[in-house]
Amino acid sequence: MIFICPICQEALRESGGAAVCPRGHSFDRAREGYYNLLLGQGAGTHGDNAEMVRARREFLSSGAYEPLARRVGELVSEYTVPSGLVLDVGCGEGYYTDIVYTALTARDPSARVSAFDISKDAARRAAKRNKNISVAVASAYRMPIASGSVDTVMNLFSPLAPDEVWRTLAGGGKFIIAFPAEEHLFGLKAAIYDTPYKNEPEDDALRGFKLLHRERMTYSMTLSAVLARELFMMTPYAYRTTERERERLFSLGELTTDADFYIFVYEKGEL
Repeated sequence: MIFICPICQEALRESGGAAVCPRGHSFDRAREGYYNLLLGQGAGTHGDNAEMVRARREFLSSGAYEPLARRVGELVSEYTVPSGLVLDVGCGEGYYTDIVYTALTARDPSARVSAFDISKDAARRAAKRNKNISVAVASAYRMPIASGSVDTVMNLFSPLAPDEVWRTLAGGGKFIIAFPAEEHLFGLKAAIYDTPYKNEPEDDALRGFKLLHRERMTYSMTLSAVLARELFMMTPYAYRTTERERERLFSLGELTTDADFYIFVYEKGEL
């Protein structure tokens, strides 16, 4: 098992439906197959709620973001060492994790993939989606992962904790990030707000990491009214808009907007 005890940082092993450490700390395996390793301050943070997880599952199942998922799968397969261990930080309901797992193990059947999310609702879905992926509930800011034990970390749209990623990566390990570029979902914002705004450009400098690869992926999506609503509900915009702004979006018959992503690949360097 990749995960370590969040209390004492000793290695965990599976035993009788639980994950146990040498000091006797035990964490039950949920029916869906994940372990809840979120303790302390993080236990009061629940991440995405059930409605956001449901909306994201429905939207992603349409294939709207499949080009991104497949490209990340290609990059993970290209940059991960043979028999490597890949960790998906903030995996959500496991959509990207599953596609990356399929791409990676098709090339290297001995490779392993693990994932975690701070949302129990998301981790539950991720564990049910692919039983070959080890899943936990945990925080990106205090990963229950041994130092230097991971070959590739991937993070798609989740909060970044680069110091923790650096700690958990092996020497020469890779960090693959995808996040919104400037034009991402501008059409959605134009349908909601009187004055839509573009995303701020991101700095590619990351302390302790060397940038190996950078690319931008942009394509147009025309979404049905139902899919536009699911897209809206899975984003923070759902909690930042007025009723009038919501109705502007929900009254549309369809929505055309750009998907616009940056993908960066880093290598662990010196701090």
